[in-house]
Order: sequence, then C-alpha cells, then structure tokens
Amino acid sequence: MYRVHLSEEQREELQRRTREPGLARRTRDRLEMIRPADAGWSAPKVARHLRIGRKRVRHWIGAFLEGGFDALPEKPHPGQRSALTAEMRAGIRAEIGKKERTWTAQQIADWVAERFGLRLTADWVGKLLRRERLSYKRTSRSVKHKQDPEQVEAKAAELAELEQRAMLSRRMSAT
Repeated sequence: MYRVHLSEEQREELQRRTREPGLARRTRDRLEMIRPADAGWSAPKVARHLRIGRKRVRHWIGAFLEGGFDALPEKPHPGQRSALTAEMRAGIRAEIGKKERTWTAQQIADWVAERFGLRLTADWVGKLLRRERLSYKRTSRSVKHKQDPEQVEAKAAELAELEQRAMLSRRMSAT
C-alpha cells in the first residue's frame, strides 16, 4: 500500500502547481491524486472519488513517491518528426505574405511539392496553417477573375438580341 506524507512545503508546492495557468489536464489529474493520498485515503478510495482506475492511481502515486512532483507532468509523446522544416514553413509564410494571389490548402500543398519535393495532404496543410496562425485566402466560387471582359460584353449583347427575338416571336404567335 502506498502512503504519501507531504511536508508543509510540499503541500504549498502542490497547491501552487495545481493553480498554474495552462496546466495540462492530465498533469492536474495526477496532482489531484496526491492531495487525498496525503490525507490518508487508499488508492481505491482516491480512484472512486476521482472516477478513474485504481491501477492508474497506484501508478501515479508510486511515480510521485519515486520522483516527486517532476514525475507527474505530461511528457511529450514520441513520434515521427515532421519532414516540414523551419525553412519550408518560412517559405510558405513568405509566399502567402506576398498577397499576389488567393490560395487553397491544396494549392499550397502543391506549391510545397513543387518547390521542396515534399508531398503533403491539403488537410494537413490546413491544420498547419491554423496552428501557425497563418491566414490564407480561399478562392471564391466565382469565375469572374477568369473572364475576358470583351467576350462577356459580346455574349451579353448576343443574349439581349436573342431575348428580343423571343419576345417578338411570342407577340406574333399571340395575335
């Protein structure tokens, strides 16, 4: 059975650590396991009170007894490092910052593939842009920017002439 006996300084440290802004939820949960254990509660009673598993409570109380408060914080999860380097992110930031055109996440992914030879999905690029707080402009659903103004004017005149003929045709058939 694990027994936790905190000194007055450790209780103050526990109080201070649980009130830190930006504290990870899991770290806070682990710190909160120590307080009732210090009051003499058993691991099963702490587990029932916090509505978590007894094994988990025993694990973290044991970790605290071995390593103190430094054993409780959430550690970064190991994983594969991103192939997207700081240089590539700076390039994306600079390209979007030019504001010469509008972008979609897929277009940025294609640009990265062309420029750096790294293939990224549009979903991942969108997440990256939000995480980096980069604002990119999505293209609108309009094709106005692709239209030739002279051609548009000619087709509008042609349409107006066809509508006029249709009206004359209806008038003649009505009489």
